[in-house]
Amino acid sequence: MPKTAAAPVTWKALILTSVVLVVLMSVLAGVGAYWAFHHMSARMVLHDQPADIRLPPSLAVKAALSKAVHVRVDHDLPVRVPIDETLVLPMSQALPVKVQVQTQVPIALDVPFEHVMQINQAIDLDTSVQTRILGFAVTVPIKGRVPLKASIPIKLVIPVRQTIPVVLDVPASVQMLDPIRARVQAVIQARVPIRESLQLPVTEPVDATLTFRDPLVHASLQRMDINLPFDAITLSPTAGWAHWWPRVAPVPTVPAKP
Repeated sequence: MPKTAAAPVTWKALILTSVVLVVLMSVLAGVGAYWAFHHMSARMVLHDQPADIRLPPSLAVKAALSKAVHVRVDHDLPVRVPIDETLVLPMSQALPVKVQVQTQVPIALDVPFEHVMQINQAIDLDTSVQTRILGFAVTVPIKGRVPLKASIPIKLVIPVRQTIPVVLDVPASVQMLDPIRARVQAVIQARVPIRESLQLPVTEPVDATLTFRDPLVHASLQRMDINLPFDAITLSPTAGWAHWWPRVAPVPTVPAKP
């Protein structure tokens, strides 16, 4: 079988092939760059970097306290307590009292009296006695000393009906068998001095406001891991070449895609 001769390669074919390859590679590079630009980010790790942090004048936060709060209370607390109660007061001890009595006591008594009266005496007589002798009235004078000795029994019931005034002023003691019930209606007003150091456990987060005297804080970042999406990176000249660089509008920051 006769062999066919290869066609000669001309310079036009080489140029066309080169152009096709360059275009194909450019397309592939552009597609890869577009994908990387939107789906990849640059990672940069910095150590011990100085930083100036500007804080707002005030910052609202929620604070959780792990320890009890010590509060020193030095205040006079005004207290107003209305009382409307019935108090039951048990009295277990005798109460000393002073009894003053001024009254009249009626007395109705029958007092029996029995006695034997002994008589032993002489009676002097000097009198005249009227008598009748033989039918005639005669006055007989009697003068002399008559001895008298006798025992005379006396038995009487003496009724006593009288009102006697009574005035007493004596100490005494009173034993209360039942408790005393007292109705109390009053309003007590007072000022209670409080001088204490209190420990208040705080179990719930509290709202707080942080106020900064100097909003600019100088800090040092020990380690900073930065992910920069390619679509958020812009190129700018250094200080010596800034006047050669065309002024363009700033590129808005695009949030990183997950």
